[in-house]
Amino acid sequence: MQEKPPHQRLSRDMLVDGTVQQLALSRDGADSKVLSSEALIESRRGFLPDEYDGPDIWVFGYGSLIWNPLIEFEERTPAHIFGFHKRFCLWTRIGRGSPDCPGLVLALDRGGSVRGHAFRISAKSAPAELDILWKREMLSNSYSPKWLQCKLQTGETVRALGFVIRRNGPSYAGKLTEAETATIITKATGFVGPCWEYLFETEQALKAAGFKDRYINSLSQLVRQQQNTD
Repeated sequence: MQEKPPHQRLSRDMLVDGTVQQLALSRDGADSKVLSSEALIESRRGFLPDEYDGPDIWVFGYGSLIWNPLIEFEERTPAHIFGFHKRFCLWTRIGRGSPDCPGLVLALDRGGSVRGHAFRISAKSAPAELDILWKREMLSNSYSPKWLQCKLQTGETVRALGFVIRRNGPSYAGKLTEAETATIITKATGFVGPCWEYLFETEQALKAAGFKDRYINSLSQLVRQQQNTD
């Protein structure tokens, strides 16, 4: 499969047809740690079986899922989870970075709380839609999928799927300062676009949702300052 032109917005089709997986495999070569299609399906089945017949599934989004969800859902609503916070602590060497100049994307890390959006997926389509999510989020096995207690804007508390960083994985960036994070975001780019674009899209989506996010706003200001001095 030929590599797609750079700066192509991530699409559902690219996940379904395996484009993203092939790009990741070609990057890593024989020593690739990218999960195979079979391994991804088995991982998802361990979380939600093919024959699932329970209630609709909620998924919690806090970054690109807000502005580019790519999943089919019945409902979306502002939501809040506790016990985790979002932070740029996941190295990306393909989508928003390269092996020579890795970028950073958001992940859930332990402690604190975070606001985002909850997406309700119908039970009937949940296994297929979660397969899409697994191809997007679990390709490098950098996350642990977990059921999180999620408070919806209505006040209702539901169980929602969230992807939490694996601190013992090679893609965990640890705790970087905001200045270090901003420098990395300013420089890195991958096949779906520059890392700063991911940050700015998230900033705009959070503002549109009415969320005040000091961390994201501060990083965006630092990145813009660096861009203006380059």
